[in-house]
Amino acid sequence: MGARDNRPGHSRFSPIRRRRATELLLLFVLSLGLSSTALPCEGESCQRHFTLEEVRDVRVPSGGYLREASGLTGLGGTLWAVTDKSNTAIFRLELSSQETVVTAREVPLEIPPSTREALRRCGGRRRRGLDLEGIAAVPGGLFFLLSENYRAVLITRVDNPNGPGSRAIAQEVICIPGQNQSSNDGLEGLSAFPGGVLALEEGRGWPPKRLYRCRFPELQCTLLTSVVMSNRTPGLTLLDPHGVRLLALNTVWGWGNDGNKICEMRADAPTPKACLLNLDRVKEAERERADFPESFRQNGGTNYEGIHFDPVKGRLYVINDNNATWNQTFSGDAEREPTLLLIFTLQKPPASSP
Repeated sequence: MGARDNRPGHSRFSPIRRRRATELLLLFVLSLGLSSTALPCEGESCQRHFTLEEVRDVRVPSGGYLREASGLTGLGGTLWAVTDKSNTAIFRLELSSQETVVTAREVPLEIPPSTREALRRCGGRRRRGLDLEGIAAVPGGLFFLLSENYRAVLITRVDNPNGPGSRAIAQEVICIPGQNQSSNDGLEGLSAFPGGVLALEEGRGWPPKRLYRCRFPELQCTLLTSVVMSNRTPGLTLLDPHGVRLLALNTVWGWGNDGNKICEMRADAPTPKACLLNLDRVKEAERERADFPESFRQNGGTNYEGIHFDPVKGRLYVINDNNATWNQTFSGDAEREPTLLLIFTLQKPPASSP
């Protein structure tokens, strides 16, 4: 091992870490500016249609938190997640008999050479990893994984999804039109409906954003509209089975007060229709509940990334990114923030759009 350079003025961080730290600092400054101007679902009173029923820690079998969750979906009553730092697995979330714990079990992700070649043809601006930011599923064990780096959706078959020996195999690729202009303006939200998926592009954190409808087996995408929505939109889920009414997770990087909300929108209209839930107000009101884990009472755990609505159960699930890379870089403790799964029950159905 080489000797550490302790010369005056010499940083102990690698160039990659310094660049990463600079990017994060710029994003922090930008988020402060955004939170002082436009808020998500601006002008909406944010009626409370959902009631918080459960909060659970999301842990891997070794006991630590699932790190950097970035997408959430459900299939056959089981929840699934992806993390933006893992290129080799998706995660099945098992609600443990312990009422405050969810166990995240790895399901290996295989990308055959032909699929990887198709993925490379989609492009890729930054590192060689997938940077998975979204996951969606349709009946029959078919999953869709959103790669922000490659601007692509991997159509993935999961064998024996709820049993032992599960594995995921990426079979085909849908390339999303366009190209990333920076490291943080790529695709974030994904939701699936029979015969297709909807993918929402971040748009550098401010309007306009872009919403794509992609069909399979045609493997083609159409730009629907520019979405007028402030700040980040890292999550997307269907409110109806036809792919028209949607719920969008809208956030301000977890630092804003009154800035993390669930908004209703339509795929055929550029403006959000209503704000249905304010996640910050819910946490402040419910954080002292004795039946919730201690981790929910502490600061952090509000960098929400994934959202899934189950219309059969009338339940809304929200998962956060625990900022593991940030915390490891600046504090040396990747798990200083909890990874939480928030479970809401639908109490007041949103009015049907005309």
